[in-house]
Amino acid sequence: MIKAVFFDMDGTIADSEKILWKVTGDFMAKRNIILATSEEKLFYGLIWKESIKIILESRGIEYKQSIKNTLKERYVRTLRKEVTPVPHVLDLLGKIKGEFKIGLATNSRIREVEIIFDRLNLAPYFDLRLSRNDIKKVKPDPEIYLLGANIFNVRPSECVVFEDSIAGVTAAKSAGMNCIAITNTYAAKDLGIADAVIGSYKEIDLETIKRFGKS
Repeated sequence: MIKAVFFDMDGTIADSEKILWKVTGDFMAKRNIILATSEEKLFYGLIWKESIKIILESRGIEYKQSIKNTLKERYVRTLRKEVTPVPHVLDLLGKIKGEFKIGLATNSRIREVEIIFDRLNLAPYFDLRLSRNDIKKVKPDPEIYLLGANIFNVRPSECVVFEDSIAGVTAAKSAGMNCIAITNTYAAKDLGIADAVIGSYKEIDLETIKRFGKS
C-alpha cells in the first residue's frame, strides 16, 4: 500500500519557474542574448546557476560570483512578492493530509523553500522538507528520494512522487518509486517514463494515489 507522497517544489507546487524565467529573461535581454530552444530546456530540472554559466560562457562572457549573487537576489526578492501555487495543488494537499506521510524533495536551497512555504502557507501539509542542503547529489540522482523514504521508514515502492521535469521523474523512477508527472514545464511526450502524466491536479484524488499500491 502507499504510505508516503513526495512533491517536488518548483513547477510542481509553486509556479516559481515563471519568476525564474522573468528574472533570467530580463538579465539576458539587457545583454542582447537570445536563447535557443535547446538552451531554454537547460533550466528545467537543473541547477539554475549551472544553466546560466553554460549560456554565458557560450557567448564568451565570464560567469562571475557577482552575476550569481545579483541574479539570486533578484529571484528571491521577486519570489517573496509574486509566487503563487500551481492551480489546485492546495486542494490535493488538503485531501491527502492525514492519509499519507507527505514530504517535499527539491533541488532548490532551503532559503527558497522557506520563502515559498511562508508565502503559500504550506507548512501544515508537510511532515518533511528536503532541499539541496540535505544531499550531495541533486536530481536526476535519486539520493533525495531515497533519503526521504529512509526518514519516513517506508519502502520506495510504497511512495508516490509528483514531479514536473525530466530530471525529477528520472530521480523518482531511479529510486524505485511511483511517479505522477504534471505538464507544467514539459509536454506529456517528454515525461513518458512517469507512471502517469496529468495536465491538472483536478485529475487526481485520494483513490488515484492509493491505486498505485495495488498494482
